[in-house]
Amino acid sequence: MTSVVAIGGGHGLSRSLRALGRLPVDATAIVTVADDGGSSGRLRRDLGVLPPGDLRRALSATVPDPWVTEVLEYRFGGTELRGHALGNLLLVALAELQGDLGRGLEVLRKLVGGRARVLPCTEHLIELAADGPNGTVSGQVAIATSSGHQRLRLVPEDPPGHPEAIAAIVAADLIVLGPGSLFTSILPSILVPDIHDALRTSSAPIVYVANLREQPGETEGLTQKQHLDVLTDHLDERIVDVALFHEGPRPSGPGAVLGPLRGHPHVGRCVTYDILDGDDGHDPAALAAALEQFLPP
Repeated sequence: MTSVVAIGGGHGLSRSLRALGRLPVDATAIVTVADDGGSSGRLRRDLGVLPPGDLRRALSATVPDPWVTEVLEYRFGGTELRGHALGNLLLVALAELQGDLGRGLEVLRKLVGGRARVLPCTEHLIELAADGPNGTVSGQVAIATSSGHQRLRLVPEDPPGHPEAIAAIVAADLIVLGPGSLFTSILPSILVPDIHDALRTSSAPIVYVANLREQPGETEGLTQKQHLDVLTDHLDERIVDVALFHEGPRPSGPGAVLGPLRGHPHVGRCVTYDILDGDDGHDPAALAAALEQFLPP
C-alpha cells in the first residue's frame, strides 16, 4: 500500500490526517512535541513527560467513531483536573505503563481504532526559540503569541529523532507538510536533525499545504511567499516539490487572507484547488481529492 507521512501539529495536521483517511494509503503522522501551554504544559511541568496534546489531537483525527473522538477530546472542569483532556491523561498513563511513548501511542491507537500511526518527532524534551530583529523569543506559547520571527531553533539543538519516524520518512511515497502554525507546528519537527536529514535525502515528493490566512501573532505580517521563504530556508532550500494553495471562496476567520502563488524559486510547482470547507478551514474531502493527484500510480 502507498505510504504517506504527514508532518506538523495542532488543528492543521488534523485536517491533513482526516483527508488522508479518505484515501487508500498507509498514513503516519510525525508530530511536534514542543507545546508548553494548557493541559500539555501542565503535564510537562508536573510530571516531566512529553507534552501529549498534539499527539492526542492527531490520533483523534484518525478515529472513525465520532463518539470515541469526543471521549478523547473531553476536558474536565471544576476540579484539580480542570482543563485536562482525557486523551492526554490516557496517553501519559499508557506511556508510563509501556515504558515508552511510542508504544503507549500504539496501544491507544489500537484501543480507539485509529487508522494511522502517530509518532513524536523525538522522545526528548525540547523547547523552541525564535530569533528576529527584536531578539529571541523562547517557548511555544510566547512564539505563538508574538510576531517578527525569522529563524526557529530547538533547545537543545540536536535531539535524536524517533527511529520509527525516520524509518517512515525513508519508506514514504509522499510527504505532506502542513497546513498549520509555521513556527510552532511545522518547523519544530523539521528541525530535529535526523528528521531534517531524512527529508533532505528522501526521494518522495514533498507537498506543502499552504495556510489560508496569517496567524495573528505568530505569522502576522508574513505574505504567502514569506511563509515559503521561511520553510524552504529551514529545509536548507531542499526544493518543495509542490505547494498547494486554496483558490476559491474567501475564507473567514481572524488574520489577513493569504492568496495563492504562481511560482517560487524553491518550489517545483505551485498548484491551486478550492479546498475551503465553506467557512474558515481546509476541507478534508477537498484536500483528499487534491492530495490524491500526487500519489504514485
